[in-house]
Amino acid sequence: MFGVRAAHYRLESPRHKVEIRLFPMIHIGAPDYYAHVAARLQQCEVVLFEGARSSKAHMLALSYSLATRRKRLGLVTEREALRLRSLGVRLIHADSTSDEFAKGWSGIPLQTRLALMVGAPLYGAWLFLTATRESLGQDMQTEDLESRDRQDAFEDEPELERTLLTRRDSRLIGALTSLLVEATQPTCAGVLYGAGHISAVTRFLFDEHAFRVVGSEWLDVMIYDR
Repeated sequence: MFGVRAAHYRLESPRHKVEIRLFPMIHIGAPDYYAHVAARLQQCEVVLFEGARSSKAHMLALSYSLATRRKRLGLVTEREALRLRSLGVRLIHADSTSDEFAKGWSGIPLQTRLALMVGAPLYGAWLFLTATRESLGQDMQTEDLESRDRQDAFEDEPELERTLLTRRDSRLIGALTSLLVEATQPTCAGVLYGAGHISAVTRFLFDEHAFRVVGSEWLDVMIYDR
C-alpha cells in the first residue's frame, strides 16, 4: 500500500503561553483524513484558518476540486469535509479579505489572469477524466522548509506570488503575532493553512519566538495500490 501523508506538529516556546498545532493542509483527500484533523482541532481553544473570500479564488480551486466529483476516487475537498463552525472553538480568519484579494488580483498582468481563469477549470476537468489516487498523490509533495521549486514557480510573476502567497503569509503571521501577544493563560491554537504556506510560518516561529517542535505525527491523506 502506498499513499500521501501530511504532518501534524505541536510547537512550544519558553517565551509564550500558547501551544501551536500546525496542520499543513492538503485540499483534497479521503474523508477520514479530515475527520482526524477535526478531532485534533477540537482539542484547541482557537483555530486560525485560511480562505480568501473571492469568486476568483473559488475559480482557481476548480483546478483540483473538480477531481473529487469522480466518485470512484472516494475523495472530498477540505471545504466540503471540514466544517469549522461545528468544532465549537474560537475561529480566526487569518487570510486575505475579499477586498485585499481583489486589489492584489487586479495588479496581476491581464494575460496571466486570463490564463488562470481559463486554465484552472480546464485542468480540473482533465483531472476529472484522467486522475487516479496515485497520479494525484505524486503531485502533492510539499516540503515544510523553503524550497527552490516555490521560488522558480513565481520567478516571472512577482505580483501573482504576492497575491497567492506572500500577502497571505503576512496575514497569517500577523494573526499569530496578535495571538501570542494577547494570550495571558495557557492556550492551544491550531493553524489550519495550505501546506505551501507553512515554511514561512515555521521560519517566523522558530527564528523570532523560539518555538520548537515538541511532538508530531503523520495523518494519511489518501491510500492507494501501486
